[in-house]
Parts: sequence; C-alpha cells; structure tokens
Amino acid sequence: MGGSGQLKKYVTQVVNDYFAPIRERRHQYEKDLDYVKDVLHDGNARANAIANQTLDEVREAMGMVY
Repeated sequence: MGGSGQLKKYVTQVVNDYFAPIRERRHQYEKDLDYVKDVLHDGNARANAIANQTLDEVREAMGMVY
C-alpha cells in the first residue's frame, strides 16, 4: 500500500503520459509559425463567411433586406 502519495505519483504519471504526444505536437508547431498563422487565417476566413451568411439569413427573416 502506498497511500495518497503513491496515488498522486500514479495520477501525475498517467496525466503526463496522456499529454506527452500533445506536447510534442505543440513543439513541432512552435517550429513552424508560418503554418500556424496560415491555419488561423484560413479558419478566420471560414468563420467570417459563415457569420456573413448567418447575418444575411437573419436580415432576410426580419425583413431588413432593402
């Protein structure tokens, strides 16, 4: 029996093991900031397109299309 100290070590190890591949992927992205900026730019453009379409639909539904 290890008690709460042993449980804490086990949980810490499990959490670290779970996040290890995510941390590694993050380090890879840190090396390619142009890629990260491109992903953010593309996502922003897609979000804007969806928002504009939604606003058009709302204006139409409210009879605010002049």
